[in-house]
Amino acid sequence: MSTTILSFQNRVVIETLHNEGRSLRYIANYLGFSQTTIFNELHRLNSEYQAELAQTDLERKASQRG
Repeated sequence: MSTTILSFQNRVVIETLHNEGRSLRYIANYLGFSQTTIFNELHRLNSEYQAELAQTDLERKASQRG
C-alpha cells in the first residue's frame, strides 16, 4: 500500500473546491488523486477542513515520527 503525500498547494485546492460544494469525485479527478485520498484528507481534522491547519497537522505528526 502506497502513501500519497499532498502538497500545501493541493490542500488549498481541496479546501477551495470543497467550499464550492464540489464532490469528492470532482476534486479527485481535478487533482489526479483517488477519492479515498481526498476523503481521508477532508477528515484529517475534527473540524471544518482548512488547508493551513491540515498542513500544520501533517508537519507535527511527521516531526513526532523522528
